[in-house]
Amino acid sequence: MYSSFESLSAELLFELFDYLSPYDLFRIFINLNSRLNVLVHSYPLRLNFRRISRSKFDFICRHIQPKQVISLILCDEYVPERVKLFLNYFPHFKEEFLYLQSVTLIEAGINTFIDLPLSVSSLTIRSFDTDNDSKTYINEILSQQTKVLTHLKIDNKDLQYLIHIRFPALTHLIILGGHYYGREHIDVSSPLENIDIHSLIQQWQCFLTHLYLVIDNEMRYSIFNLDRFSHCLTHLTLHFHQDIQVSFVCLEQCLIKLFQLTNFTCQANGSWDLIDGKQWEKFILKTQIVRFNFKFECNLIEEISSILESFRSSFWLKERHWYVGCYQDESKTSTIIYSIPRFRIRT
Repeated sequence: MYSSFESLSAELLFELFDYLSPYDLFRIFINLNSRLNVLVHSYPLRLNFRRISRSKFDFICRHIQPKQVISLILCDEYVPERVKLFLNYFPHFKEEFLYLQSVTLIEAGINTFIDLPLSVSSLTIRSFDTDNDSKTYINEILSQQTKVLTHLKIDNKDLQYLIHIRFPALTHLIILGGHYYGREHIDVSSPLENIDIHSLIQQWQCFLTHLYLVIDNEMRYSIFNLDRFSHCLTHLTLHFHQDIQVSFVCLEQCLIKLFQLTNFTCQANGSWDLIDGKQWEKFILKTQIVRFNFKFECNLIEEISSILESFRSSFWLKERHWYVGCYQDESKTSTIIYSIPRFRIRT
C-alpha cells in the first residue's frame, strides 16, 4: 500500500526534488519502489562535479541515467583526471547524453578529449594552459559544436584559437579577462597580433543578442566598435579593468549605434564625466535602454550631495525609478557611484 507521500503527483515530487542535490536525491529516494525510481530517473539533472568528494562522485555516476542530465560541469582543477573518470563511467558519452544542453569544462585534461553530443548548445571553457596542446584541444571541441552553439563562455586568451571558426547560431557570448592575456603568453606568429577582439567577433558571422565583455588590456580595448551588432544586440555588459581610464564620450560612441540595446551594465574607472547624471539622462533618452546598471569610480572628492544631485531628477527617480548610491574612499581620493540594488559597496 502506498503511503500518502508516495501518492503525491509527479509535479509535486519534482518541486521537492528541486531542493535536493543530485547526491541527496539518489541517496534518499532511489530503490524505494518502482514508481519513485521512474520519477527520480525522469527528473532533469544539473550536475556540478567541480567540488565534490570522490565517494559522492562515484555514487552519482552509478545511479544517474544519462538521458536525464541536461547540464554538466566537469573539472580537473581540484581533482586530477576527474573528466577521465567520468568518461570511464560513460564510454559512449556522445550517444548516451542525448538531452544534454549545457557543458562547462574547467581545466579539463588535454589528453582526455570529450566528444559532445549535438544537443549541447551552451558551452563554457576555462583553461589556464597556453601551450599548443591546449590550443588544439579547445579548437577541436568548439569546431564540433560550431553550427549548434548558441551560448559560449571563454577566456579572452583563448580567442586566438577561434580566428578561423564561424558560429552562425551564437546569440550569447561571455568573454572573461585574465592575467594570462598578454603578448608574452601568445605565440608571436599568431594572427591575433594583427586583430582585435571586436574584429574577431565580427568574423564569426553571428547575430549576438547578449554580450558580456571583460576588458583588461588598455592598449587594445580602450576604444572599440560594436556596430556590427547594431540591429541585434539587446543586452550588453562591459567590465573594464581598473587600470583602464574610460570616458563618457568613449562609452557614448560605443553605444549610440546599438539601436536594439535595452539592457546595459558597466563597471569602469575614468574621468569625472562618467558620474554626470545629466549627460547620461540626455544620452539614454536617445536610446531604447530601459535597464541601466553601473559602478563608476573617479579620482574626485566632492560633497556627496552635490555628486548625487544630477541623479535626482524626475527622469531618474520618477520616470525610470533608478536609484544611485555614492561612496568615497578617502585613502584613494576617489569617488564611487553605483546603481542600487545591482551594486553594493561593502565598507
